[in-house]
Amino acid sequence: MGKEFKELSNEEWSRHYNLSKLNNVIAEINSGNVSVWSRELINITRERERILEIGCGSGASSLWLAKNKRKVTALDYTESSIALAKAVAEKFGDEIEFDAVIADATKPLPFKEKQFDMAFQSGLLEHFSTEEQIELLKNWKKYCERMVSMIPNKASIPYRVGKKIMEENDTWEYGLEIPKHSMAFEFEEAGISVIKEYTIGTEWALKFLPKKHYIRKFFMRIQKDGIDLNDLMQGYLIVTIGKCI
Repeated sequence: MGKEFKELSNEEWSRHYNLSKLNNVIAEINSGNVSVWSRELINITRERERILEIGCGSGASSLWLAKNKRKVTALDYTESSIALAKAVAEKFGDEIEFDAVIADATKPLPFKEKQFDMAFQSGLLEHFSTEEQIELLKNWKKYCERMVSMIPNKASIPYRVGKKIMEENDTWEYGLEIPKHSMAFEFEEAGISVIKEYTIGTEWALKFLPKKHYIRKFFMRIQKDGIDLNDLMQGYLIVTIGKCI
């Protein structure tokens, strides 16, 4: 039997996202050196669209979208995350259209029906069971026209092996995390019609492995030979885009 992991508490998540990260998040956004999922969100949204992030963490993805002329609301249940996101937003002032709200994503949200063009989560649904994911998606779809999920990819060999190594070495920091091969079933069960599904972040997946690990070297050689690992569904995240019906 492997080691059991539990979902992190509010206090444990606060250790990851708090005001000590302020300068790091500002530098990340100003430099454009943002995460692969933040970059992808620019590709699948348009300027002036109304965007909701559910479970914003540091707020970096939402703030990056706002910096790129999206009208963004970030939601999280931890006060430290919202305090951090608001503090960063203050540094940009009127340059961005941004709001941050404390709310529990497992409950009805404090928004109007179809208030947003798109809602997304990255780093949240993997901490819930399949049944819970379906119920969450059913709740969230009321507030948006399109839904986007970004969840760790169960088919990504570098990510899976790297995660296993960290769990065994007691260096895994994110508690219970359940990767998926696809979110199509959960979307359809929640009444969200899947438009597209694909993977992103092959380089990010490789970061989970030690630099000299043979699997990391193998996949880097494949990339060097010109093979796109996302075409082989080896990216770190499964991106699922759906229309709320």
